[in-house]
Amino acid sequence: MLLFLDVISPIPEFLLIEDNKVILQRKIINKESDKLSDNIFEIYMQINNHYNLDQKLKKISITIGPGSYTSLRVGASFVAGLTISKKLLFYSFSIDDIFKFELNNQNNNNAGIYINSANNQNFMCILDNNNKIHYYKLEDDNFVLPENINTILYNEKKLDLSDKNIEQFKFSFAENLFQNYKRLDFSLNQIVKPIYISNNKILN
Repeated sequence: MLLFLDVISPIPEFLLIEDNKVILQRKIINKESDKLSDNIFEIYMQINNHYNLDQKLKKISITIGPGSYTSLRVGASFVAGLTISKKLLFYSFSIDDIFKFELNNQNNNNAGIYINSANNQNFMCILDNNNKIHYYKLEDDNFVLPENINTILYNEKKLDLSDKNIEQFKFSFAENLFQNYKRLDFSLNQIVKPIYISNNKILN
């Protein structure tokens, strides 16, 4: 059994997979103003009691950012505790995975990923010619989209590009994880390392 936690999206959620089927998809909070820290353990215990995670859970994964600092911190601490205490196989689900699975490594340098997260925080993720991801926190109107970008993937809301002819497609972290989890390299003793962005730099 595999438990996936999406803490990037504005409304965090759990996804539970068993025997190649999604057996549960559960929102952790009801609205963005609710606190993830107040709800995550209670919702997990409800799932645990119903599906016997103490005995059946073998793998766990979490989105690692970019996103709300608070959501990432709470989610990472929660998952790290489970991973260590239950000796679970772990995988950090990243923006790099979205590039690979959504675009199949084709024309990645001409695409960007636009992320809406909690507390109205928004991020743009773009690959350079060396396939290194650059993360930008969109805090004002100073961000300029590179001219080579012709496709944008977004998780919640489209980027306002009324003045540009750019295709935008919605994706889901949960759907991507479910469709591709067999391709992921789960392993023991990994460290949960969220991607925190400040002044367009990764803070570790």
